[in-house]
Amino acid sequence: MQRNAGAPINRTQNSGFGSTDTMPVEVKSLSQSPLPPRRFATQKHFVHSRLSFTRLDIPEVEVFETAVSFPADIDPLSAHDALASVFGQKAGFGQFLFRADSETPGRFWVRSAEPWTRWPEGALSALEPRRRVIQLAEGLMYHFSLTVCAGDELPAENEKRVAPYETTERVLHWLHQQAPLFGFRPLIVNAAMAALRFSHRGQRYRVPYARIDGALQVAHAERLRRRILKGFGYYRRTGIGMLELSA
Repeated sequence: MQRNAGAPINRTQNSGFGSTDTMPVEVKSLSQSPLPPRRFATQKHFVHSRLSFTRLDIPEVEVFETAVSFPADIDPLSAHDALASVFGQKAGFGQFLFRADSETPGRFWVRSAEPWTRWPEGALSALEPRRRVIQLAEGLMYHFSLTVCAGDELPAENEKRVAPYETTERVLHWLHQQAPLFGFRPLIVNAAMAALRFSHRGQRYRVPYARIDGALQVAHAERLRRRILKGFGYYRRTGIGMLELSA
């Protein structure tokens, strides 16, 4: 027996008096059944959770990193002067730091508080500055590398003179002693001594420095932030003193 989906069905019902009455009952197909009205949450029905508005203010420092290439025979002081003319300050005053590339002569890596607006004079090529945000929450641990000239200041009349440390023992003693002022705790530290030799405007220079690497833990965000921007030690105009961090 075939039945149409939308046709009425006769249902037999006992009236209670010994007779049966048939009552038509209409059955609608699913396609014809109306959907319940959709309800939208209003402001008075929406309950905000405290977690949805929780914001963690993590200390951080924003820097911009790039690389620039000069002629291969350029000395670090000449490269510094070209960079300083772009940023308006000498290295180590909070605007920029730089270091020589370990493989390519004439190439320097540059970190700045703001992206530069033009290439330095005499540059052959340069990368677009890349924004980087370094988190500085207390307790965070980083691998680090640092080239630094540490030493003792000597009394002089017209200029500051420095007697650089030339042994790893003195450099490591200096690092551990100054670390609280720098805003970090040294965890693992390795050091090796080296010397930077170059000529600038007819004068020869030799700058002893240390290559330090290892692991550190953030102890004070603002102090470490200042060192990341301003650098460490002496002779930052020669391309040393820039701390590099990696996770």
